[in-house]
Amino acid sequence: YPLHYSYTSKYFSSLIINSEIESVVQADAKSLFAEDENFTVKALKAVNEIVAVYRVDDQNIEMAIRLPPMFPLRKVDVNGVQKVGVDEKRWRAWLLAVSAIIVSQNGNLVDALTLFKRNVSMHFEGIEDCTICYSIVSVTDRSLPSKQCRTCKNKYHASCLYKWFSSSNSSSCPLCRTLF
Repeated sequence: YPLHYSYTSKYFSSLIINSEIESVVQADAKSLFAEDENFTVKALKAVNEIVAVYRVDDQNIEMAIRLPPMFPLRKVDVNGVQKVGVDEKRWRAWLLAVSAIIVSQNGNLVDALTLFKRNVSMHFEGIEDCTICYSIVSVTDRSLPSKQCRTCKNKYHASCLYKWFSSSNSSSCPLCRTLF
């Protein structure tokens, strides 16, 4: 590894990791996650890991975030430990969204866990996800899908639609191709 990697790892990484894990513990102690009794968070300090568990009908949906020894120079490892009642595309999108929040927020685990909790709880409440990113809560602005196609009635995040319009050089619905 380059010299700055070992320097950062030796002098800063453990402090940053401890700070991030402690922020999750503090958020949990302040009942930030308590608004939903089905959601629990465990901090495993010995292995630099946070485990989020969402209980649905006596089954667990579980995700783990592991911070690497060279954090923040190396990306976190987000693993879907156990999924129930969620299709594979949606599950991967949720895990990717958690990773994206951590990267875009300079490692903020509390925001990432909140996003995961909101996606899972809203999914089981029957709220439709964006059919572009397969997520209910937008990673970019934390909004819900609100832009609806008049023809097929699918809903999208405004930011996802903007990216779609830019990349496709068209202003048509991603699914039915009707002009928006």
